[in-house]
Amino acid sequence: MKYTFKKDMWGDTILHSIQSEESTINHFGSWNWTPQKIQSLIDGVEQSKNKDSDESFDWQNEDVFFRSNKYGVFFVDLMKQRAGEKSKKQDLDLNHDEFIKFLQDFKKFVEENNL
Repeated sequence: MKYTFKKDMWGDTILHSIQSEESTINHFGSWNWTPQKIQSLIDGVEQSKNKDSDESFDWQNEDVFFRSNKYGVFFVDLMKQRAGEKSKKQDLDLNHDEFIKFLQDFKKFVEENNL
């Protein structure tokens, strides 16, 4: 998965935006990211890799939902749902390592661009 990060200013507020070929990942961009919040996602995904299949780590904001379990990380694009688009399956599937790499890269970007 290819992606880039961008820092935008909206008054005194820092916005971290994401540009990716996977539109669902773009919905992670927001004004309230901290390295600690991103690390909690990394930890949750890491821990879910070895749990029973009926146990998962779930997270969502207003635009995207993901569930991580021993099979991978599965995303639902909540913006598409609000627009009336219905999917018969999740909008994006990633393996754990691919998503964790994305989160680590995003965390590093936020650390370097939170001032």
